[in-house]
Amino acid sequence: MTKQKIKTTMTGSWFRPPEILGLLKSSPTGEIDYSHRAAIIDAERRALRSQLRPDGNDRGLDYPSNGEQRKGGYTQFVPSRYSGFSSTEKASMDFGPTLIQEFQESNPALFATLQTAGGAVFASPKVVDRLEYVGEEKARQEALDAVQIAREEGAEHIFVNSPSPGVLTIFFPRSEVYASHFDYLNAYAEAQRKEYKAILDADPDLLLQIDAPDLAMSKQIANGWGVSFEDALPVHVEAINKAVKGLPKERIRVHYCYGNYVGSHKSDADFDFVLSEIVKLEAGTIVGEAANAHHEGDSLVLEDYVNEHGWPKGLKFAFGVIDVKTPIVETPQTVASRLERPVKVLGAENVLGGTDCGFETFAFFGNVTQAVAEQKLKALVRGAELASERF
Repeated sequence: MTKQKIKTTMTGSWFRPPEILGLLKSSPTGEIDYSHRAAIIDAERRALRSQLRPDGNDRGLDYPSNGEQRKGGYTQFVPSRYSGFSSTEKASMDFGPTLIQEFQESNPALFATLQTAGGAVFASPKVVDRLEYVGEEKARQEALDAVQIAREEGAEHIFVNSPSPGVLTIFFPRSEVYASHFDYLNAYAEAQRKEYKAILDADPDLLLQIDAPDLAMSKQIANGWGVSFEDALPVHVEAINKAVKGLPKERIRVHYCYGNYVGSHKSDADFDFVLSEIVKLEAGTIVGEAANAHHEGDSLVLEDYVNEHGWPKGLKFAFGVIDVKTPIVETPQTVASRLERPVKVLGAENVLGGTDCGFETFAFFGNVTQAVAEQKLKALVRGAELASERF
């Protein structure tokens, strides 16, 4: 009997080289102009190679990404693909009192950095007019480049990231242009559909990952919505489903997480509530956070849920087994042990080994070094192989 191989992936962002960081620093829109194509392609190729042969390992990820090299972050590039944002005025995310208290208690150094920057770290262009998506060509070109590099480097798969409608309502606070949070969310759902379609239409072998931390992180981050997380979550899931309606479900991944910051995470949303909603996503794969100390027990919640409700047919779960917030490098045995329960509950064919989040979510802002990240990916690959043999 042939054992089912447990495949591996990561969440998307990878370390940007100095030349790319310099170009991003001078970019007014958070995305590098395509006149610098040579630098972009070189950086994306190096990012892919790091995932295909991490730390010199002869085997790498089954589902790598382009590393988001041309973007300053998974949301920061959005003003380059929309009209309706101000070129001068800024609006800052509103961290709620619960999260501020958590920062003060568990990571005062990070809190001090955010305070010293006066909110500029997460200040984004203000919405001054009804938003219109104008980025189809940029999205299509990024997707075409990713596929070309993947084929040249011998990768069987590659995915390109794009933000969810809901997470954009966090990083780009609603202005008076939109009457309510749900009005604003719906505008992004209609607009982001154009980006999702442009990416998926570029090549039939390409995968799209929708980055949707709002499906969990918004409980402690989204302070200005005017609606509770519990009331908002089902509508945010519906917004993604609206945006992907009619698109190839099996080629769509959705990533949820609780925020890629070092803190206690004691105010995180309960996974049992999050899980009950995200299983309704019209996607082929859920990519989730389950490796760090606060969420490693989520595998028990998953088991209880499946025992009571079953699991949607054909839905895969890229289970986070690598913690990107700590420099402690997991062993293959640790990875295998974290995969054991989801594999036994869902079957190896429905489980991938993944990372909790990206490794350099924003340019100039990361938790571990590239050397450590590659060691973690090497452990991920070897741990998935061990789990395939054992479970």
